[in-house]
Amino acid sequence: MGKIKVKGTMQRVAMFDENRVIGHVEHYSVVKGDELVSYAAKSAHIPESALIACTIAIREAISFFVLNGHHVDLGKFGIFGIRSKQKAATDAEEVDVSLVKHLTVGYKPSTEIKKGIAGIHIEVVV
Repeated sequence: MGKIKVKGTMQRVAMFDENRVIGHVEHYSVVKGDELVSYAAKSAHIPESALIACTIAIREAISFFVLNGHHVDLGKFGIFGIRSKQKAATDAEEVDVSLVKHLTVGYKPSTEIKKGIAGIHIEVVV
């Protein structure tokens, strides 16, 4: 089970036109790719060099497929894919590239990740 810390900070809330205490998740350090590979290699009892090669290949494959319009299902982790925002047209003949306002990479967590999030222990830090 996971554990996160939440800390309250005073900030201006325009909707209420007053200051309120808002809870924010305390962010820990960013786990770098090499740290992740080292941890996974030890867990799987395989050489780091083999896992590094696999990791690079998987990253390239995910980038290739996502950037070519596919959704990539990473099983227990979730799904990555391109999301877009576009303007509406009044009829099909008006649809063109200029209607696309924004592209981004979207992530949809798996059911397992969602259940894991629901089970996270939240500790309030004062």
